[in-house]
Amino acid sequence: INSDAQGESGVQNSNMTYSGTIDCSAYSNVSIVFEQSYRTYLDTRIIRISNDGGTTWTDFVVTDGSEPTAQNSPNPDVYSINISSVAGGQANVKVQINYQGNWGWYWAIDDMKIIETDQYDLKLQKTLFGTDGTFGARLQYYQIPNNQVAPINFGGILKNIGVQDISDAGFTADITGTYNGLAGPINLLAETTDTVWCSNTFTPSSTNSNYSIAVAATTSSSEPDVANNSLPNISISVNDYIYARDNGQILGGISNSGQGYEVGHIFDIFQSSTIYGIDAVINASSVAGAEIFVKLYSIDPATGDFVFVEESSPYVITPADLGQKISLPLGSPINLNANEAYLAMVGSYGDGGATNDLVTASSGSSTPQTTFYYDYTDQTWYYTTSNVMVRMNFDPSLANIGEVQDFGVSVYPNPTKDIINVLSTFSQGNLSIVDMAGKLLIEQNITSTMNSIDASELMDGVYYLTLSNGAQTSTKKLVIQK
Repeated sequence: INSDAQGESGVQNSNMTYSGTIDCSAYSNVSIVFEQSYRTYLDTRIIRISNDGGTTWTDFVVTDGSEPTAQNSPNPDVYSINISSVAGGQANVKVQINYQGNWGWYWAIDDMKIIETDQYDLKLQKTLFGTDGTFGARLQYYQIPNNQVAPINFGGILKNIGVQDISDAGFTADITGTYNGLAGPINLLAETTDTVWCSNTFTPSSTNSNYSIAVAATTSSSEPDVANNSLPNISISVNDYIYARDNGQILGGISNSGQGYEVGHIFDIFQSSTIYGIDAVINASSVAGAEIFVKLYSIDPATGDFVFVEESSPYVITPADLGQKISLPLGSPINLNANEAYLAMVGSYGDGGATNDLVTASSGSSTPQTTFYYDYTDQTWYYTTSNVMVRMNFDPSLANIGEVQDFGVSVYPNPTKDIINVLSTFSQGNLSIVDMAGKLLIEQNITSTMNSIDASELMDGVYYLTLSNGAQTSTKKLVIQK
C-alpha cells in the first residue's frame, strides 16, 4: 500500500480485505503471521479480524504513528499477532489490512498466514543496551573512543506470544570468552511483554577492539519455534577518536524542508578530553551546494539550557558527499570536562525552502529527550527520537585540515549573471567551477589574490567554486541568475 497515491494534500485510509472466509472452528488458539516492510511517517498500520463475515471488526495495531519518522523496518520483519480472542474456535473469520497515511511512505506485506498458536513461544522483541552517565539517560554508543570506555548495560524486551505462561523467561548477552550477562528468570504471562536488564555490566578494554554481543531470550519450556528467541548481534567498537550513537546503517533522514535547523545528540564525557570536530553523515537526498556547519553546546547545570561553545566554518556539500560521512573541524579545539554532558550538532541556515537543502542521515531510533532539534523558523528546541548520524571526533589531525576552512576567500557578486570576482589570500593556485552533478565547467590558474572570472556562459542555477593552492582548499557556493 503506497501512501503517496493520494498526492501531497491527500489523506489515505485504505483497506484491503481477504475476499474469502477462514474456518478456525477446530482451533481455539490461533495467530496471524506475516512478513512486512515499511517506512514510518506518522502513519498507522492495523490488522483487522472479523468472526461474523465482516459485519464487525476488531483492530490489532501494528504501528500507531508514534514511531520515529522516516525510519525503515527490517526487511523482512516477521510479525505475529495472537488473534485467538476473536478468531479462536470461529468458522467465519475474515482478515482486513488497514493503512492510514498522509503522503507518507508505504506498507508492504507478504506470506500472510493463520497458524495454530504454539503452547510455548517466547520472543525477543527488542535488544537494549547503554551506558549510564551524567545526563541521566542510558545512552547507546556503538563507537567509543578508548578514553571514554565505561560500564555497558544489556537488556531486552521479552514477549510471550504462546498460549501458556512462561515461569522462567530470561535474557542473555554474551561475548565469547569475555562476558556473559544474565537477566531473569521472570514469570511472563501469556500475551504480555516485560523488560529485563542483566545484573552484571560489561566494561570494554581501553585498547582498540571490536565486540560482537550475542543476545537471546531463554526458557526451559519446550518451544517448537526458537527462531524468534534471538536478534542480530550488537556490534560495538573501541577506537582512537570517534564517539557515535548510531550503528552506521543509514535508514532514514531528518530535515526542515529547506529551512534552517540544527540536529544532534547528547554525549556523556567520562574522562576529560579535547574535541577537535564533529562528524555527520549526509543523506543522499540532500542537495549538493547546500552550506552546512557543526556546533558544540554545553549544558547549564542550573537551568538545563544549551550553551553555545564553538562551531565550524561553513562547508558546501559536494556531489561526492551525498550518502557519505564528512568531518568538520571546530573553529578551535575544545576541552571537555569529565562527568559533564555535551550536545554535538550539524545544521544549515537553509535556502528558504527552495530545495531539500541539508538532510541529516538517521539510523533507527534514539532514547527520548537525548537527541535534539532546533528549528530556525520558530526558534524553538525540540527533541526527536530519530537516531541522527552525528558523532564527536577527537582526532587531533582535524585541527590542521584546510579543506573546510575559508582562508579569506570571498566571491562577489553572488548571485551574479556574468562576472565573478574572487578575492583570497592565495597568490597562486587553481580555480575551478563545477555544476551540481560534479561536471567541470571552468578551470584556470590564478597568479593574484584578486581574480575576475567570466561566467557568462553558465546557465541559471547553483554551482560551486573551489580555490586551491595545493596545501589548502576552499569551496564556495555560487548562484547564477540572469
